[in-house]
Amino acid sequence: MVAEFVCVCVCEKKPAEILEEGYEIANLVVVDENFQADATSEADAGSVVDKLKNKFKNFKVDKFSAQPELFNKLAAAQEPKVMLITCIDSRCNPTMLLGLEAGEAFVVRNVANFVHPYDKAGQVRCRAATQFAVSVMNVEHIVVMGHSSCGGIKALMSRDDFTTDLVGSWVKVGLPAKEKVKALHPDKSYYEQMSFCEKEAVNVSLKNLLTYPYIEERVKDGRLQIHGMHYNLGKGILTSWDIIALPK
Repeated sequence: MVAEFVCVCVCEKKPAEILEEGYEIANLVVVDENFQADATSEADAGSVVDKLKNKFKNFKVDKFSAQPELFNKLAAAQEPKVMLITCIDSRCNPTMLLGLEAGEAFVVRNVANFVHPYDKAGQVRCRAATQFAVSVMNVEHIVVMGHSSCGGIKALMSRDDFTTDLVGSWVKVGLPAKEKVKALHPDKSYYEQMSFCEKEAVNVSLKNLLTYPYIEERVKDGRLQIHGMHYNLGKGILTSWDIIALPK
């Protein structure tokens, strides 16, 4: 009798709602090779999402179904050798630029590809991602990739007050790069200084990566290498460099 009473109580308990009152989930669909998007005009905002669904359908047909051995292996496990930390800029797609396939890289994207120091309050996301990649998955390389015409670097270079918004508080970490560029290239134009700063900001992030104890340890003993990259959008040029630990 007691067991029956407990069962009734459990069954009648309402599940917790995820969405706040006033919102609901709609247009739930499963996208596979048989998916057919609704007929919508280009002016319809939903057409953008339909394009994404159709692109996934193409992926399912052209890649997933064509390479069952690869995707069955990836479904069971992953063994990436590299972690990429790049900007969220839509023009700087690291997997496209570097020709990467599924399973080849961890990718973390944020404004201006910044890595904050290990002890910086609130930067749990990058710490968690790097710790998983390095300590659990044992990646052998971390690449920080910047690019030209970066809005985050523009924000860093063009303002003196970094307290007015979230962007300012985020890009403030790049001040050492800005100060170095201003000191070394005081007579250069603003746009030339921007270009220098985009690369120096990558070095700031690389320096900050070395404040992560599990990264510093592996760089020093040779298990991990860290690299900088910069992509020039207009010229289609990639500049790459390494950070090495000098022998004691």
